[in-house]
Amino acid sequence: MAERELMPEKPLVSIVTASYNSAAYLEKAILSVAAQDYPNIEHLIMDGGSRDGTLEILRRYGDRVTWVSEPDRGQSHALNKGWTRARGEILGWLDADNTYEPTAVSEAVDLLLGDPAAGMVYAGVRDVEEDGKVAREYMPPDFTLSGFLLFREFNFIPPSSVFMKREALERAGLLDIELHYTMDFDLWIRMGLVTRIIRAPRFWSRFLLRESSKTGSEMGRFGWDILKVLERFSRRPDLPDDVRRAKRSIRSRMLEHAAERVILDDSIEGRRLYLRALHTAPLSASRDLWRKVAYLYYRDSLFGRTYRGMKTRLKAIHLLGH
Repeated sequence: MAERELMPEKPLVSIVTASYNSAAYLEKAILSVAAQDYPNIEHLIMDGGSRDGTLEILRRYGDRVTWVSEPDRGQSHALNKGWTRARGEILGWLDADNTYEPTAVSEAVDLLLGDPAAGMVYAGVRDVEEDGKVAREYMPPDFTLSGFLLFREFNFIPPSSVFMKREALERAGLLDIELHYTMDFDLWIRMGLVTRIIRAPRFWSRFLLRESSKTGSEMGRFGWDILKVLERFSRRPDLPDDVRRAKRSIRSRMLEHAAERVILDDSIEGRRLYLRALHTAPLSASRDLWRKVAYLYYRDSLFGRTYRGMKTRLKAIHLLGH
């Protein structure tokens, strides 16, 4: 990325959206950017060569968005292309099936300009059903790198509620195009190593709950990406002291996160990952992890298999009796 001049009083904010066959919801994303109360925004849409009517929408809104439609190597590659082409000093990431709340951009800019040390800001997200009904409001905790890596939930920062200074992203590096499920988690780690990350106690985006999304339909594959990030993170020589001291606990927690997802696709490998998580840091393991491992041992034991078989036979006898 070429060096830019210092940010003006109202810096240009570049929002990048990666899309592929997103005609069912892309228009709402475009309109949510257009409805922002901030005056200096460009919206770039990197489409992967859709064939579902997406291009008709992009042509219709051609005066509001800058777009290209061509084959790419996945979402990470598409977002990287957009951020590289973008002109703004502040960058956003809006997924094609998500939308912004009306004051998201202006509030993010105020926070980033008000804290010169901060290179990234994030806020909460509202999960919405396909009919528009809000199912949940999620407010993530404050960020520290060790706290982020040890948190009970995996990756508490919602991408569509994130805004970054370009210079911070340049220092951290773009998304890893080899990651297709945890590229955001990997980026937040790298951002946390090079800049200050702050949280806004507001809700900046809406996340659409749909079964066909990667989050909804391919959860099992997330685990393999988590393992890739774990190995790369473990080899880094620039970890701060508090992270280095908690390295075994962090490794255990990430193995547990991976196991929760891998087990959906591969029960044997998922069970092995749970055991690795427990053995890595048994003294700091949560009661939940101990309970899961104990259950897996019981389930696969001779006693557990016998007990389940007896329950099945008794249930069949009971049903026949009626």
